[in-house]
Amino acid sequence: MPEEKKDELVHLTIDGIPVEVPPGTLVWAAAQKAGIEVPIYCYHPKMPPLGACRMCFVEVENMPKPPQTACTTPVSEGMVVHTKTEKVLNARQGTLEFLLINHPLDCPICDKAGECDLQDFTLRHGPGGTRFDLNKRHYPKPVPISKDINIDRERCILCQRCTRFSSEISMDNGLVMISRGYKMEVGTAPGNAFDSNFSGNTVEICPVGALTATSYRFKARPWELKRVPSVCNNCSVGCNARVDVRVDRVTRLMSRNNDAIDDGWLCNRGRWEFDYVNNPERLRTPLIRRNGTLTPASWPEAIAYVAQRLQEIASKHGAQAIGGIGSTRTTNEETYLFQKLLREVLGTANVDHHHGLFLGPRDRLTSKPWMMTNSIAELEKAGHIVLVASDPYERQPVLNLRIKKAMKAGAKISIINSETTELDRFTNSPYKAAKVNVPQKGAGKAAKLLLNYVLEAGEVQTSGYEDIKSKIGREKSVIADAESAFGAEVVAQLRQLAQEIVSAGSAAKGAVILYDEMATLDPGCEDLAADLQALAFVTKNIDREGAGVGPLFEDANSLGARDMGLLPDALPGYQATTKVGMTYNEMLTGSQLKALFVMGANPLRHLNGATLPQSIEFLVVQDVALNETAQQADVVLPAVTFAEKDGTMTNLDHHVQLVRKALRPLPGAKADWEILIQLAQALGADWNYMHPRDIFDEIAEHNPFYAGLAHEDLGMQGVRSLEQEVAHA
Repeated sequence: MPEEKKDELVHLTIDGIPVEVPPGTLVWAAAQKAGIEVPIYCYHPKMPPLGACRMCFVEVENMPKPPQTACTTPVSEGMVVHTKTEKVLNARQGTLEFLLINHPLDCPICDKAGECDLQDFTLRHGPGGTRFDLNKRHYPKPVPISKDINIDRERCILCQRCTRFSSEISMDNGLVMISRGYKMEVGTAPGNAFDSNFSGNTVEICPVGALTATSYRFKARPWELKRVPSVCNNCSVGCNARVDVRVDRVTRLMSRNNDAIDDGWLCNRGRWEFDYVNNPERLRTPLIRRNGTLTPASWPEAIAYVAQRLQEIASKHGAQAIGGIGSTRTTNEETYLFQKLLREVLGTANVDHHHGLFLGPRDRLTSKPWMMTNSIAELEKAGHIVLVASDPYERQPVLNLRIKKAMKAGAKISIINSETTELDRFTNSPYKAAKVNVPQKGAGKAAKLLLNYVLEAGEVQTSGYEDIKSKIGREKSVIADAESAFGAEVVAQLRQLAQEIVSAGSAAKGAVILYDEMATLDPGCEDLAADLQALAFVTKNIDREGAGVGPLFEDANSLGARDMGLLPDALPGYQATTKVGMTYNEMLTGSQLKALFVMGANPLRHLNGATLPQSIEFLVVQDVALNETAQQADVVLPAVTFAEKDGTMTNLDHHVQLVRKALRPLPGAKADWEILIQLAQALGADWNYMHPRDIFDEIAEHNPFYAGLAHEDLGMQGVRSLEQEVAHA
């Protein structure tokens, strides 16, 4: 039989080494694959080639005017490339000599020293001395171009990486090239501020020390840093990050490329908002309230006291008088143990966390848990992205970059919101973007109108799901009121959008419908999640590549909290339970609870000035700082941050990723999982977990979304794990 035809590859040789790469690959990337260094300054793999710096010279046989730039030359069959000929080496030396003419010799005080491409390439490819004996050019330095970033123009080599990031990736033109010729420099456009949520990326991709972060400037040397691969803890995207540590302090977070999630970028929140880790006022010892004042106590005393009081309350009032509020930022292992402690050790089903409003743990129509049905990377394959009551730029920033990437590839962006969003500015641009300005808190009604209009179109399949039609039929008065309140223009826009979503269902590129998890808590948005799920289902924009629906969660492990059973009506893995407990709001407003255990949360911030129920006799708070809720606690147990422990977290598209310990735990504080084990043992449970991986093994054994996984499987970039059959013990 004939051999199965494989994807065609281009064959070439580089310095005598045979290389096979896909068509369209640039010579630079082909050399990288062969392990051959070709120096670059202006080129960046995530941006279109420019060929401005003339550093990546190579010589290609049978091509005119050698040498050629490797970053702009695509490979061709049979190509023969040389990277070390005399002509190439002389050209590189010439480029470096010109770059160094006006470059200051301030490496000893430059933050980039030790990780500077200009330093490294000068050593490996540059001239051994200089012929320039005139005065170098000088500029005022440093000049702040934003509250976070300074520029030293003397160091700039005009590679244009920063300006091209602003135009090609963040698409905000925060930095531009000013003037021409020898006067050319990087700056901000007249009247514009460099206030992008992604400005920190320009500091990281700058190949020299021209752009520096104020938070890191003169704080450390690269060779002093311990660098630990981890995951950002500041939103639900789960961007891969490298935690750089010096003397038990986090000095900076750097991006760590993961094409499936972050595409190599990091937002400013993830890059710089880690002060809480270094906060000198963090909790360092357990506190017990004595005579109305929180006073220091030992760990054995605090654990014994908590166990004693919980046992007393359970004995006197029953286990259902105890409730637990968990965290959306602790690890999966810790969240799993928290609900297990409440359910199995204390015997209460009152377990929940702060989250959006979803009708049950699973959507009744599709039987899917409430999560994105598509991956982040699949947004690039969508033909239409619909954002309902969401603003990823502010809430899940790096997702905003992925949406822009899809938009540049031809996807249409539809924004349904009463507020102004960052993407609104593209509605009057060459890109396909449209804004539907609904009234305040009108997203829920807009979703009902969209669902009603696609059902009216008669082009969708509802056979076997007559409850969708009957539900909409019962809501005709609500729909009529919404149409009246929205006005003819908005109604026409929604009708048009509904038809486009229907059309996307039969197109090669489908529609992805996303909404903010917390929008479901707005008045009139009780059915928002269910209506949008039904909209995707009936229009066939679900369960296929480039199409999907789902919530954009708030915190780093919001989805992991749901997976781990931090819900009153579902066990881990959304498995059914006959013992349904109190919800988050019921625990905070009812009068049934006598004891409340809060881990890694601050529920008082959601009570709008109110206090916890007077019925609560005993409040335990486990956290890293003395927040508002902890200040009212009877016992406070000091925990550690994500940078001080190992474990896993699950991002919004269900990538399970490893969080690695970068710092020694703060003296006196413990990881949440260690505290929970000690407390369970004090309550009589036989818990013998020695490491988070032991807990994860138990999760994988029983949770259908983690079946078969082990810590070792997650590697450096995690695994997108979906529901599977598991063997139940």
